[in-house]
This record gives sequence, structure tokens and C-alpha cells, in this order.
Amino acid sequence: MMAKMTQKFHLAFVCLMVLLVCLSSCMEKPPIRIGLAAQLTGKQADLGIQLRNGVQLAVDEINVSGGINGRNLELIFEDDLGIPQGAKDAQNKLIDKGVVAIIGHFTSDQTLAGYEVAHKRGVLLFSATASTALMSGIEDLFYRTVSSTDALGSGLATYIIEDRSISTIAIIYDEDNNSYSEPLANSFTDTYRKSGGIITHVEKFSSSQDADYSQSVAKMKNSLADAVLIIASPHDTALIAQTIHLQNWAPELFTSAWAQSETLFQTGGQTLEGMETIVGFDVNDQTPELDEFKQKYQQIYQTHPIFSAMEGYETMHMLAVALQKTNGSAENLGEELVGIQDFIGLSGPVKLDAYGDVIRNLAIQKVIDGEFVTIKKLEIAQ
Repeated sequence: MMAKMTQKFHLAFVCLMVLLVCLSSCMEKPPIRIGLAAQLTGKQADLGIQLRNGVQLAVDEINVSGGINGRNLELIFEDDLGIPQGAKDAQNKLIDKGVVAIIGHFTSDQTLAGYEVAHKRGVLLFSATASTALMSGIEDLFYRTVSSTDALGSGLATYIIEDRSISTIAIIYDEDNNSYSEPLANSFTDTYRKSGGIITHVEKFSSSQDADYSQSVAKMKNSLADAVLIIASPHDTALIAQTIHLQNWAPELFTSAWAQSETLFQTGGQTLEGMETIVGFDVNDQTPELDEFKQKYQQIYQTHPIFSAMEGYETMHMLAVALQKTNGSAENLGEELVGIQDFIGLSGPVKLDAYGDVIRNLAIQKVIDGEFVTIKKLEIAQ
């Protein structure tokens, strides 16, 4: 009799444990979904893939550390195909999947297109790379950790006039990313002219069509410019530099941060030596945080990280700080982002102004022996 009671007790105990496990499993907190939209296929895919990898690495670290108040993050990504309609489609797909915020897009044109959907549907868009000044100084649902084209263009023009003493320059830019290229060119032009410089020629082209770089370069060469500013993708920047070399012309070369990737050097080779640029994120900083990130990224992805991976990584970590304060909710997320005053990114302090635009230092870099080397720091008032 006692043996039967003992067996029944054990059976009841086992059933109770199974029930508790099931209940515990059912009560697990659902993950907080974060969206990412970027070009993951096509000729600029390397930039978007690195952005995604950097964000994913941050998500994995956050989850290992306990997530957001005990809830894991789940990264969901969509390919925007590098076109405006693709950006809109990616936004809709991500929002339909219940994301609380979206990181993206890579280019300014895709960001503007995607933001139309995000704004309409009330979802915060947090960009690590879209610099267009067309979205600066506006109270909306757009936030970013990258410097605007106004800051980049003005800073580069001042450097070329004051540090390089170059008084004439021609500009060539890609109209297919016009919301980035044109504001950057305009900001540069305004500051350059006010400082006494002369813009000898402005050339526009469409990278989606068969651009005739030989004619474009010939026009700039005939304008007798001492330098050329190229605002284009890594691939097109390299092709333009090669065309300049083939025409036996040796102006000083400057480019935008958009051009920074392995594709630039794989395509351009020695013709890029001496080229200079201005960046809002210094990949060459010697901070412990950046060194640790580079080692971890290299170990996981078996390749060196570029700026988009680094900016994506710190953007996700900054978003996580805000999510901790909202307990994973989208409500008041923008206000919490702006309220962060002590965030230390991979290359130093990062904070946003009242409109969600970043305040961070800039740097001048130069191609030396086939890689960008930082040659000057430009401090921005915090």
C-alpha cells in the first residue's frame, strides 16, 4: 500500500514538474524585433552587408548580456535593392513583421524613400550612414549617428583651402544618390567660395546608366582645376580616378566618405594613391572599444570591418540604451535617444541634438600605400 502511494506521489511530482516547465516555456517573453533595411545585393552590396553584420554583432552581444530587461533582441533584415521603391517595400515588410524601430538605409536617396513609409506608419528610423542635410533640423521620427552633408562638405572645403592651399577645384557627382551628392556638393561649394576658392566646373552623371567618364574628365581637365572632388560610390570613384590617370592629368584627388570600401581599392589600384577624404567616423582610432570590435568582427566574419559595420554596431548599441529606458517599447523611443548624454561609441562620445542629428568629431584621411590613413582631426563643439 505504501509503495503504491509512493509511486503515485512520484508520478504526481513528475507531472507537476512537466506542467511547470510547460508554463514557464509558454510565459517566456517574446523577443523585441529590430528591423534593418539596406542594399544586400548589387554593386554596393558590400557596404550594406557590412552594415548588417555590425548590427547583428551588437544584437548578439546585447542578448548575451541579458537583452533588454530580460527580453532578447531579434534582428530582421530586408534588401532594399539600392532603389527607392525597394526601400519602401523593405520598410513595409519590416513594419508588417512588428519591428519597434528600423536601422537603415545605407544611401540618402533610399533613406528618404524609406522614411516616407516609416513616417506614415509611425515607426522610428535610425540611420548609421545616411548623411543628407535634407533631413537635418526637423522634429520627426528620423535619427542618425552619422554627420550631415553640411558638416562634411563645409569641413572638407575649409581643410582644402586652409591646410592644402588649393584655390581651384572641379566637382563630379552621381545624381542617382542626389539627396546625398547635391547637398554635399552645395555645402562644399558655399564654404569653398566664401573662403576665396574657385569652382572651375561641376559635372553630373548617372551611375545607373553607362556614364561616359572620359568626356566628363576631359571637361574638368579643360577647366584647369588644380583638384577634383569625386562624390560617388566606391566603384564609380575608382573608375573616375582611373580615367583621370589615363588622360595624363594629375590633379589632387578628394572624395566623399561614401567611397570607402575594399571595392574602391580593388578597382582603382595605384591611381588612388594620395586621394583624401573627410569622415564622420574614424576607423583608424586607437580606442580599446574599436580595437576589440575589429578583432571580434574579424574572428566572426573572416574579413576586415569597414566604416558601415562600425557605425551599424554603435548605432544598435545606442538604440539598445534607449530601449532599456522604454522597456522595449517603441513609445517615447526618440525622446530617450535624444536624452542619452554619456554614450561612448567605438571612436569616442556620441550624442544627438534636439532634432536627432549627431554631434561628433570629424577626421581627414589620405590614401597611403593602398589604405586610408588619418592625417588630421577636426573637433566639433559638443
